[in-house]
Amino acid sequence: MNKDNLNISKIETYLNEVVDGVVSENTFFTTIPDPSIVKASDWEDMVLVDFPMGIKDLEAYGRGEVDIVLYARPHESGKKNVAKMSELEQKLNDAIANAPIEKYQLVRDDARSIYDTDIKWHCNVVTYILLIA
Repeated sequence: MNKDNLNISKIETYLNEVVDGVVSENTFFTTIPDPSIVKASDWEDMVLVDFPMGIKDLEAYGRGEVDIVLYARPHESGKKNVAKMSELEQKLNDAIANAPIEKYQLVRDDARSIYDTDIKWHCNVVTYILLIA
């Protein structure tokens, strides 16, 4: 295994190429913008990419977990915008299925729905196992 492939910034660059502009035009890493910026925006969606468990060097290969958090602005009534969320998740599925796997491979592990109380948006968190060659 090439140890350079464990560089978290290289992994972020790879994931940015896979999801930014494909799943959402608003893609962020580690943290989303300040809630006041998000609330004032005209965005309907955004994506957060995070590495909650870090990247592990297992000598023959690397391994990590990647949370891809899909955010959808709710309807004015506050009701979850299920159609937008479904669209985001489908775009994510397609992006991952079409992602090159020379150094990195993403395997879907888990998905859950949450609510971000700071910005008052609904989220689907999709967790992937990242395998690194």
